[in-house]
Amino acid sequence: MREFNCSDTEERQAFFKEKERLWNNKFSEITGSRDLKGIEIFQRLRRTSNIYDMIVNTGLNENEVSGPRLAILITLYVDETMGETDGITPTFLSHVQLVSKNTISSLINGLEAQGLVYRENDVQDRRIFRIKLSEAGRKLVIDRAPYQLDHMNQLASKLSDEEKIQLFDLLGKLLNSLIENSQLKKMNFHENHMK
Repeated sequence: MREFNCSDTEERQAFFKEKERLWNNKFSEITGSRDLKGIEIFQRLRRTSNIYDMIVNTGLNENEVSGPRLAILITLYVDETMGETDGITPTFLSHVQLVSKNTISSLINGLEAQGLVYRENDVQDRRIFRIKLSEAGRKLVIDRAPYQLDHMNQLASKLSDEEKIQLFDLLGKLLNSLIENSQLKKMNFHENHMK
């Protein structure tokens, strides 16, 4: 059984760097390939995403709003301020958030329980319901959005403005490459999700 007892930050970083080097060497040996850049990029993205999720969602109590829930509220608020007052369907929100319908349903149920959104039947098709911001949801977005923006900028503060632009452009290219080289292209994912 493996144990991990590094308490010092530098020692921990050195430990994981060495583990990564050993893993890459073994993976190269197994696959017969020396080019591990693709897998290294996606490992780095996954770790970055996981750490981001931990930072944003750690220590939330039942009255606070998680990052994914706040993103839904902001989407609803922006649509509303652009004159789209009919609300948004859960299906559309699942596409915007890039999550399953089950996940979006759970997020909406949580927001509804907090009194931040409510459901209304579609006026043209009673089988469909639309999600709308409550007054409390609207107030939360107005109060929280500036803080959220500052927090996100702080998290990326080690990058220069030029590096942020370069990273944003590179991630856009990577996103296009993912779509072009996968089943998502056949599902017209690009047209539906990149607007």
